[in-house]
Amino acid sequence: MCIEIVPRPKRTEKDKYGETKQRYQIMLTETASLELDKVSEELGITRSELIEKVIRQGLLRAVTLDPDEMADE
Repeated sequence: MCIEIVPRPKRTEKDKYGETKQRYQIMLTETASLELDKVSEELGITRSELIEKVIRQGLLRAVTLDPDEMADE
């Protein structure tokens, strides 16, 4: 049995969403960064494309805040 590894694209298609992408900087914990890498690798897409899809599919709206975490801030 031969398994072919297909590398994920380094960049997403230009103007895929009808907009020009801009560069932004975000800060993540190492745990969140590793999870982002893991999921994007499993899907065969870039980290940027994963974040784009999560936002465009409305998945950010599913996030709830834990009252205990809010007290720590």
